[in-house]
Amino acid sequence: MNKKELVQIMTILGSNYQSIAKQLEDQDKQRIVFQTWYECLGDLDYSLVLAAVKKCIINSSYPPTIHDIRSSALELVTTKEEKRTPIEYWNEAFKMIKSGTYMTQEEFDKHSEVVKKFFGNNVAQVKELAMTDLQTVSTVTKGQFLKQIEFLQEREKEDKLLPNSIKETVLKLANKGQFLIGDGNV
Repeated sequence: MNKKELVQIMTILGSNYQSIAKQLEDQDKQRIVFQTWYECLGDLDYSLVLAAVKKCIINSSYPPTIHDIRSSALELVTTKEEKRTPIEYWNEAFKMIKSGTYMTQEEFDKHSEVVKKFFGNNVAQVKELAMTDLQTVSTVTKGQFLKQIEFLQEREKEDKLLPNSIKETVLKLANKGQFLIGDGNV
């Protein structure tokens, strides 16, 4: 999305929400608001942002935040595969474990990303679990999987919500060791 398209988005939002319209009246605030919104939404396709904004307008009488718009945009492009429940992912993982003794890397690679992450992206982990008794897999491993899969799904969603420019900035700061919280380094 370019800056001209962002002006169109902000105009739509301002015409639907009085609080946004007021912010845009003040030139100093307007500049900051536009810059922030552009930094946080500029990486998205204009038509996707427009659809997300319209969805927010239809679904809420309160003005959407950048987070609301990015979340709506993500929902619009999230595939059925990515909307699976933890139990559906467990069923996939359990089938992998049951046939894991003979699983090849090519077969492993065909499975969903989040399930592969549970196995550490390593077919050897599946093979190791395949040698474990079925009762342990059905109880202990399943419990561990269900706890971890929700965390992995949430982390994946948060990662998709962040614009690439912010991810790059965080990575650069992390590589330089410049994360300061409070008075000291993390």
